[in-house]
Amino acid sequence: MFRRLKPEKVYITEDVKEDPRAAARVERLMSAIDGTSLEEVSYRELNEISQDRWSLYRGHAWRWGAEPNPKDPDLVFTMGKFWPKQRMESFKKEYPHLAFRDLYGFTTVSWRLDGEKEFRERTKGIICHSAWQLHTIEGCPMRCAYCWFGGANRVLVNIEEYMDHLDEICERPPQQRLYKWDNRSDVSCFEPEYGASELLVDYFSKKAGKYLEIYVGKTDNVEHLISLDHKGKTILQWSVSPKTQSIALEPETASWKERIEAAKVCQEAGYIIRYRFSPMIPVKGWEEEYEELVDLIFRQTEPDVISLCPFGWMDWDVTRSCLDLSKLDPQYVAAMEAEAPFLRKRGFTAGGGHPIPHDARAYLLKKVIDAIRSRHPTIPIALCLETLEMWSLFQRELGMPMDPERKSSYFCNCGPLCTPEHPFSQGVTPGASWF
Repeated sequence: MFRRLKPEKVYITEDVKEDPRAAARVERLMSAIDGTSLEEVSYRELNEISQDRWSLYRGHAWRWGAEPNPKDPDLVFTMGKFWPKQRMESFKKEYPHLAFRDLYGFTTVSWRLDGEKEFRERTKGIICHSAWQLHTIEGCPMRCAYCWFGGANRVLVNIEEYMDHLDEICERPPQQRLYKWDNRSDVSCFEPEYGASELLVDYFSKKAGKYLEIYVGKTDNVEHLISLDHKGKTILQWSVSPKTQSIALEPETASWKERIEAAKVCQEAGYIIRYRFSPMIPVKGWEEEYEELVDLIFRQTEPDVISLCPFGWMDWDVTRSCLDLSKLDPQYVAAMEAEAPFLRKRGFTAGGGHPIPHDARAYLLKKVIDAIRSRHPTIPIALCLETLEMWSLFQRELGMPMDPERKSSYFCNCGPLCTPEHPFSQGVTPGASWF
């Protein structure tokens, strides 16, 4: 693992022992866990535990706002379930509290609705791609100040059975080429003991026209990936942030320099590497620190795309409950506080739009886009979970057309068609007119 974990509780559901391969995976994972023993539970018992033990973490109880001294989350090892819908619904009714972190084990794959017209209307114009996503872990042990994945992490351990269903998953319409695993956790935290990366990389190395994208996230735990025969079919995506954010607001993660060094090592092993500046938090001195980060990226690596995702997903009240505002640029703190009533009235619910108002976000994006363009004039730069207004504002700098109805219109980190075959994968032409 990225470090030895010390959860207060580790649970294993009673059905895991029926699969010797899953049971062996749990044994390997426990070899990297200190301070507690494994407790076998029935689903009825787990349902009661979830209600009593993790109720604090439901809804918008963000990790640092809900718990002043965050600790390693409890772990739940269980089976991914590929049941008929009717059986799933019956199970949900019997054990309603297992909805937390999908303790059911039902979310083995999900359809991301973020590219649908209904999503844009509900989120006041936020742009994204819809896609099928692969899931095996729900939750993360990294304790980032703005994260809601505390309390418990659910880990599916029947990965061999999961692999048996991948052909069916990859044949689901609409057709896509890139499959992201897993945006509900930094999955590399649990490797190599987990052993899922090896199986998934091998599968996609042999799957014609399909690519795996591993959400490496904020770790530098990549040694398990280096020797894998990926045949150029696995893409690695890092979330990166500048120095102060990576140290002060993401204290359990690899530092900014360590993440870039890990990406360099993986690129030398033949992987396609990508960066997502996420979330972009304007700390004091952010302009200089982003210049430093961008300079390091292009001195050490050659990413094929960078996505920019300003801090979002929550309103001002939640923001001030989970972030240490003394570490932020005071102008941005003032802007967020002043604009909060108006952003609330406009009805932003996800992604771009709040808590940082449009003009303040635009300045943040402008400075970072300029920093990237000064080092690399043609690399694709995408806006992640941003508004149509923001895309329009930066159309010429980005060099890609924005048509939210066309999946192939822009090149980003995890779009379903954003693989080396995409027309913008080799670069863009900033300043080109698409109107």
